[in-house]
Parts: sequence; structure tokens; C-alpha cells
Amino acid sequence: MEANNIIEAFTQVVREQDYVFSSTTVADITILQENLANLESITPDTSCESSSEAIANVIRQWYINHESVRDAVLVQDREIKKVAKPKAQNQENILENRYRVLQEELQNLQNKKRSDNQLQ
Repeated sequence: MEANNIIEAFTQVVREQDYVFSSTTVADITILQENLANLESITPDTSCESSSEAIANVIRQWYINHESVRDAVLVQDREIKKVAKPKAQNQENILENRYRVLQEELQNLQNKKRSDNQLQ
């Protein structure tokens, strides 16, 4: 899987398929967020390709222990490959926005799952 596809697929799973995240998985999101935050120090000198690869590797290492999330990402990746890619844009902005969106979506998922658990 391409790094950009992993990032996009994972973000979509977080946003649209919260049912694949068990309470244990949600608890482990903190680890993912910390590992992603460590990458935030990626300098502008770093190529977008290697930055995307670094983010994708962090996601891969995290979801290897969460089979339902991994499976959902793999299915979502296949769907992404079926859709035509948009025309090239400023890659640096795309990467920065994806990182920000991913962090926001992870936080939203955690908040939603906490609210769901409190209602039960």
C-alpha cells in the first residue's frame, strides 16, 4: 500500500467507521497520537514522500495490533484505488492538512467513544 493511501484510508476509517474501534483500541489511540506527535518535528527540508512514509509507518505499527482497524483500512484502501486521484496540488500543504485532520479525527473518535461509554 502506498503511504498516502494508508493515511487517507486510516483517516476515513477513523471518521466513518468508529464501530471497528473497541474500547481497548480507543485506549491505545493515545499511543498513536504520541508517536504521530513525535513526527511533528518533520522539517520543511524533509520531502513530502518521506514524511508521508513516516506517518504511514507509525499508523502501520499501531494498527498491526488492532485487527479490526487494520482490516477496515485495507478495505478502504481498495476503495480509494478505485477512485481517480485528484490533480496534483501543493504536496506540502496536503501533508500538513492530512496530519492535522488525522489528529483531529482521532480526538473526535476518542471523545465520541467516551461519551458513548458514559451513556451506557
